[in-house]
Amino acid sequence: MTPNAPISALHQTILQAWECAFAGMSITYLSGPITTGLRQVRRLQSGSLTDEAKAKITKENCENLKSTATRLRVERSEIVVEPASLDIVDWSQKDYLVLWESLIEKHTKLILFMPGWEYSLGCATEFTRAIINDVRTETVSGSPITLDDAVTLLQVALKDILSNDGAKNQKLEKLASGLCKIIGQLESICRPRVTTNKEHLRKDASLDFLAETMNVAQFVSFSPKNGKPKQEFARIVGLSANESFRNVNEAIETLLRSSSNKSVNVRSFEPSNPQSREFIYGLKKVSDAVDAVNRLTSEGLNTIINETINVNDGGVSGVLMGNALEFSPDDTPRCVEKPGTVSLPRGWGRELLGTVYGFPIGLDTSHASRLEFSIHPEPRGWRKSNILVWEYSNQTNVEMATNPVWPNNFSRMLGDKVFGLLVAHHIGLPIPLTTVINRRIAPFSFGRATQSGETWIRTAPNVQVPGKFTTNHGWLDPFELLELEDPQGITISSVISQQGVRQRFSGALIVGADGQLIIEGKRGEGETLMLGVSSPEQLPSEVIGDVEALFARAKASIGNVRFEWVHDGEQAWIVQMHSGATDSMQGYITTKEAKYWQTFDVDTGLEKLREALKTLPSDTGVVLSERVGLTSHFADVLRRANVAARMNE
Repeated sequence: MTPNAPISALHQTILQAWECAFAGMSITYLSGPITTGLRQVRRLQSGSLTDEAKAKITKENCENLKSTATRLRVERSEIVVEPASLDIVDWSQKDYLVLWESLIEKHTKLILFMPGWEYSLGCATEFTRAIINDVRTETVSGSPITLDDAVTLLQVALKDILSNDGAKNQKLEKLASGLCKIIGQLESICRPRVTTNKEHLRKDASLDFLAETMNVAQFVSFSPKNGKPKQEFARIVGLSANESFRNVNEAIETLLRSSSNKSVNVRSFEPSNPQSREFIYGLKKVSDAVDAVNRLTSEGLNTIINETINVNDGGVSGVLMGNALEFSPDDTPRCVEKPGTVSLPRGWGRELLGTVYGFPIGLDTSHASRLEFSIHPEPRGWRKSNILVWEYSNQTNVEMATNPVWPNNFSRMLGDKVFGLLVAHHIGLPIPLTTVINRRIAPFSFGRATQSGETWIRTAPNVQVPGKFTTNHGWLDPFELLELEDPQGITISSVISQQGVRQRFSGALIVGADGQLIIEGKRGEGETLMLGVSSPEQLPSEVIGDVEALFARAKASIGNVRFEWVHDGEQAWIVQMHSGATDSMQGYITTKEAKYWQTFDVDTGLEKLREALKTLPSDTGVVLSERVGLTSHFADVLRRANVAARMNE
């Protein structure tokens, strides 16, 4: 919070009112200049700033903030709080900053910044508060503002303010000084923190250091002394830190008894070498573990005995570094060295994991660090929490591109459809309230209530299989559905129950090979369009505009996407989303060439098309007998088969 900031009775009253209104909710805050900003800077650079000019600047800034907030509320269908409507007599800028910083800390999931925010000391302060609290930061158009982006913008604004003798103007000099301090604060976040010489600690000492503030797997460690093991550290649930044991046997017996899986691992290392030596996994007998420790000790090695953590429990392991959060199920944090790992921004990436697992994903570390972690559906470790830390190191912050691409290992576990909807929801797009029944983890829900009184049930295979599995208007027994469509349990990851949307118009959007948007739809339900039974219809311009706006917001956050949409007459909703563009153009499903062409009768259906593609010669393309939508399941199946495909003229 702002240093030495006063908390008045009025502050407390407003904060209590917000707690009544926003408890358990996360809102969007719109940050923009009010009394200052680019308008004020330009006025000061051109001459004096009269009271009349100051009033005009404030009025224009406030009107801009209010109108933008009104538009965003309609577009996003969510709570958007703007600061311009609050005007309290005798309050200073510091009073307002105290209030809005409290809102950011307690209730805000996303801050949208108005153009020119970098010329406002208040906005810059709010950005700093967002970074400290891991609140997402974006432009009003939806483009992420990274830490490096902010520093660059503020440095450019500072240079502009000080140009043309700006330093001689007292107000500009004061603004420049304030921005300088904030740039310094943000740059310090980018740099490693100065801590103890933890970097040079032995492996077991490093674990003990982490255990002071974080949750680590239960362990006990020994060093060699006169050829025998001497206890060094111990972190076991229910005992004091570094509890002393009479001997190795008692220590390991206690650890095994406390271990969730009644199993331990033995790791050996040389004190002068951070690289591990022999590693023994999954010992369930005290005698086996004791023998291993004694043998390794006789070879002059240090040992760490830790509880075995099941990485196949439906949780994930990964690395948080700078702004990047990368993880995968069924693996250790070393998963980041392998294909299939998902990469998300640390802000909404943690929110997404919190939605899936049902508890807050803390991981409150500096941007200038690297943290290896694992997340588990059940509490584990020394502190009995759901997040374990395996390794932590300081290092200079590096901004990395983190656009999610799927399918990946995590999307396969949840279901391709589920992951796409989760991403859409967490970048702020309207998703109907969705409950996911997954094979491996507890049910979870996300999205917005539609008040339609209808339910759709959808299957979510591990990878997209267009038009093959059930989508049903109305409730079905999900267990019977799984038994019917995937009796071996290897193809469908989840069943989705989704609130219905009043379908005035329905359709899909893809990005063509030329980069142009292709939006197709029809009145009412869109299932016949997707199955190629009906043709696209002319859509109202306002419907097309709403769908284009959803795409623009998605692209600003994660790049090109394709999605199925429903419009209820007031707004567009996303009911399915996938990453990437396509190879389609008007009349051509793919742009590939073929020596020969084989006509396929659309009336025979999707399953016949799948069968035909299995025996299609490599030099032959497919011509559909009738024109179907480029966004239809027919087109999608052909694109995924990577064959030459077009429609009959």
